[in-house]
Formats: sequence, C-alpha cells, structure tokens
Amino acid sequence: MFELYGSGDPVTLKLVICLEELSLPYRFNSLDLQKLEHWAPAHRALAPQGAVPVLVDGTRVMDDAAIALLYLADSHPEANLLPAGPADHYAVQASIDVLDAALLASVNLIGWHRQQPAEARAAFTAALNAVPGRQTAAGWSAVWRDAESDRLQRAAEKLDGGVARIEAALGRGPWLVGGGPTAADISAFALVETLPALLPDSIDPGSTPRTWAWLERMRARPAVRRALTSAARGGAPRYAPPQ
Repeated sequence: MFELYGSGDPVTLKLVICLEELSLPYRFNSLDLQKLEHWAPAHRALAPQGAVPVLVDGTRVMDDAAIALLYLADSHPEANLLPAGPADHYAVQASIDVLDAALLASVNLIGWHRQQPAEARAAFTAALNAVPGRQTAAGWSAVWRDAESDRLQRAAEKLDGGVARIEAALGRGPWLVGGGPTAADISAFALVETLPALLPDSIDPGSTPRTWAWLERMRARPAVRRALTSAARGGAPRYAPPQ
C-alpha cells in the first residue's frame, strides 16, 4: 500500500487523482499546512525541507510530486497515462514542467490570499520564518517579494498565460498530449480545477471553450470524482501556503 502525505492543495490532488486512476491502494495522511505540520520532525524525516506531498512506496520516498506522478504512470503502462513513444513521453513531461512553472505558484498565491485574512497570513509568515533549518523556496520567494498588489497582479498574469497554453494545446485534440488522458492532463487539471470559482474571468465557456470542455471531461471521470471527494480534500484548505 502506498502512503501519501499531503493536504488539500493542488499538488497533492495530482497524486490522489493518479492513484485513483490506477486503482492503487493508498493511505492518505493529512497534514495541516497552516499549523506547519509539514515542518514537524516526523515529516521532516521524510522530507527535510517540508515538501508536500510525499509519496512512499515501500522503502522509496518521493518528495518531488512531478517525479512521483511520472513514477506512478510509468509503473503502470497498461493505463496509458504515460505514452510509450519517446516523442509523446517527452511531451507529457514538458507539459507538466511548463504548466507547473506557469500556474502552480500563482494558483497557490492567489488562493492563499483569498482564503486567509491578512492577520492570519502575517502570523503564518512569522511562524514559518522561525522554522529552524528552513531554506526559502525560490518559486515562492520570487512571487512574495514585491508589494502585495504587484504580487497578485503578476500571479494573475501568469495564470492567464498558463490557461492560454492549455487552450492552445487543446486546439490539437481533446487531451493535452496524444489521443487520450495522460499524466499531463492530471497535472494540469489539479492546478486549474478551482480557477472558474477563484478567478471567473480566467476560464469560462466563452473565452476558453476548449479548456472549459476539457475541465468537464476531466470532472466526469470516475477517478477524478473520487479524488475530489476523498479525504485529501475533505475540509482542507485548497491552496498551499508559502514554503
């Protein structure tokens, strides 16, 4: 049985969806990121820099979600979540890398800002800065350095660029890579599934019809429905705080 340590954040959702798609048994170990449980000694024994999520397969500990996602897909080729051909295989990995860079930090930044009042954000930052041995994550520090309004504006612009990439990719077919859903679709869906509610102007049937239809196709998948209602999402904040 796999052990998954995570929260209700978008990156954890990627692995939950993949585990459900592959019908793999797993136990979800919920971490309260607001209480800095991912910086507690027990979790740091798995991920010294507080990475979330962490996937454990026997003695193998994976604290890089993108690698863990590809590990799951590659370990079960019968599900076709990672195409066998080198060109499509590369395209899946490239899609994950590009969309993570365009969307992940911005989704979390805007979502964290919306779900937490200013006082709670300030208290969390003070507690985070007091964590011993912590290294600042470059992606977060880059979007949190500027004035608040500038940060949010830059994040919204990056989100628009990421969604535009998805819309363009779906112009070639109903899925991001190849003729069926792959790890690329799982990864991107987990990042943008809350955007219609979080930023209604970013994805809608009129301006991004292909992305809207793709979201509906993804949500209709039984594994995705299970993932969205699993313990990984129950009551947990939908967005990760800064690391």
